[in-house]
Amino acid sequence: MKVLFDATCVTKNKAGVGVYVANLLRELASMPHSFQLFVLVQDDDPSMDFGGRPNVRTIRVPAKIFRILPFRFLLEQIILPILVLWYRIDVVHSPHYSLPLMCFGARRIVTIHDMTFYNMPEFHDRFKVFYFRLFIWASAHLADGLIFVSHSAERDFRSRFNHYRNRSWVIHHGKSEAFRANLEPGQIERVRRTYELGTNFALYIGTLEPRKNVARLVDAFVSIAAKHPELTLVIAGMKGWMYDGIYEAVANSGLESRVKFTGFIPEEDKPYLLAASTIFIYPSLYEGFGIPVLESLACGIPTVTSDISSLPEVAGKAALLIDPTQKEQISLAMDRLLSDSSLYERLRKEAILQAAKFTWRKTAQQTLTSYEDVISDEKYSRF
Repeated sequence: MKVLFDATCVTKNKAGVGVYVANLLRELASMPHSFQLFVLVQDDDPSMDFGGRPNVRTIRVPAKIFRILPFRFLLEQIILPILVLWYRIDVVHSPHYSLPLMCFGARRIVTIHDMTFYNMPEFHDRFKVFYFRLFIWASAHLADGLIFVSHSAERDFRSRFNHYRNRSWVIHHGKSEAFRANLEPGQIERVRRTYELGTNFALYIGTLEPRKNVARLVDAFVSIAAKHPELTLVIAGMKGWMYDGIYEAVANSGLESRVKFTGFIPEEDKPYLLAASTIFIYPSLYEGFGIPVLESLACGIPTVTSDISSLPEVAGKAALLIDPTQKEQISLAMDRLLSDSSLYERLRKEAILQAAKFTWRKTAQQTLTSYEDVISDEKYSRF
């Protein structure tokens, strides 16, 4: 079996989809040689090098051209099908909604992460809404198999495309073994010094964009700031889009000195940043999965997150779940964690147990099974 994995969608600063792709490929590349993996990557990202293994071939394309969306579209629709013919590929895995419209007999699997382009179009620019709606529609009609990252994502997809009858799988994300309890204190202190953090802070990690609900988190922090005068709020993550409201909320809070923006956090620093935090807050309005919540739980950090979409699926009973549209619920949950030591310690223990259910190895094994399933279909013929 020959599999072509299109990883050209991955940005150098990895969040969300990038974390998924990098970890999934790393596990797939380390699995027994029951299949041959061709990985299509941008040539400016050394972290996406999976060579040196007899069953893996890395195909690099010039990033100075193909990081530009119109050219990446041509790569996907013209060059990728040529590679399918050249290498006699059996399965093409497109991990970010879109897929090659023509594939010369190869099976096509697409990962659907969420349905925000349908459910929350106001949180995206118009071109992205058009582009990704088009390809989600195409996937619903052309893909031989769909991978959903949560049951929630699958339900949202099927509420709009209930005619889809080809194979599908719910395959959860995992978490790196770097995210664990009892990390080295010296590394935790290194990260604390690097980002100039205090000893008592509430942490948010994620891209700054409106769906993440960070402006309301700032307002909730203001509500409890007087009761917890030593607490600061740390907002970690790169700027995404439509983020001006977050900075306006901080400017209007009167607590600018107690809110810290770190910018993008490299993967190697994230576990230690989480371990340094007092509590983790992720009040997103919608998630296909919610990797930051899983990583927080894996580090044993008491967590507050939303009671909607996939987040209860990830957190289980190991976090406080709130209605993210209600500022008072966010602030009350934060205050409970900071004030109730028995609750705090109970959630620390439950968090580690819950996170242990999710591993990237399991994600890779189930993904490999999806490849095998889709070509075992009796309808499959290479040409």
